[in-house]
Amino acid sequence: MTIDVSTKTCGCTGVRWCANCRDPQIRRRHRMDDPVQIPQRLTSRPRDPGAGQGPPAPDGFHDFDLDLQTSPTCPEFRGVHVFRNFVSAEEADRLLEEIEKTNFVPAQSGKLKQHYGPKINFNKRKINTSRFQGLPDYARWIESRLRELTHLDLPGSPIDNLALRTALEAFETTDAFVLRYLERDASNLDFHCDDTFAYGEAVLDLSLESDSVLTFLDRQGQGLAGGQGNCVRVPLPARSLAVVYGRARLSWEHAILAYDIAGRRTSITLRTLNETLRHSDAGRRIFDIARGDAPSA
Repeated sequence: MTIDVSTKTCGCTGVRWCANCRDPQIRRRHRMDDPVQIPQRLTSRPRDPGAGQGPPAPDGFHDFDLDLQTSPTCPEFRGVHVFRNFVSAEEADRLLEEIEKTNFVPAQSGKLKQHYGPKINFNKRKINTSRFQGLPDYARWIESRLRELTHLDLPGSPIDNLALRTALEAFETTDAFVLRYLERDASNLDFHCDDTFAYGEAVLDLSLESDSVLTFLDRQGQGLAGGQGNCVRVPLPARSLAVVYGRARLSWEHAILAYDIAGRRTSITLRTLNETLRHSDAGRRIFDIARGDAPSA
């Protein structure tokens, strides 16, 4: 079969990749770099994460127990809380109906996106608010429901739950990303730590449509032969909301790997400005826009 390398049907650039641009001829034709590499032990799908599967495998994989809200075999991994059934099936359907009213645009790594928030140049440390017109109503609704739930008794360690509540005290949504992952396109999110120049500690991620897994990697870990670091696989059931904060947010890289996408997954990720930016002129304007308090242009 002849490959048409003249056109590229995805939004990938640089080292990013998806099913539509993995062919070396396409990458050379469009001046793309070699695809970003993931650790060799993650190139094939590990066992499914879940409670009660025993000790970690020799290659350093650890399970995250949703009942305990921790990884029993990796106590140094802290800072993730998964709220199962955060929305009902009916609420999830209504959220998806609202999302579908806005067009998606191609994004990196085979994803589609909708973005509500200021445009941030992470390399130049600059923020542009000119196209930020406000947040969708469901962003405030998600945040409000989370606050209601965190006032209830939560499973997990009291120390971890206190850290969760403390991280959320400084949270007020200023940025909403809707991402759509498609199995057919090998959509993925490569390993990274969320930026700390722009964003505060807590990050919220609501999963819709299908189950997935959030994979965390500690590249600096010294507990394994070869210095591979520990890997924690956190289940993301459909209709669950994950809060990432503390050590998991700041010290561990995380990814959504292509083989963990089944069918279609839509996620809503909410972030807030970091403490320094929120007191700047740009930060105050961003909060005004996010709250709906900004004057009309």
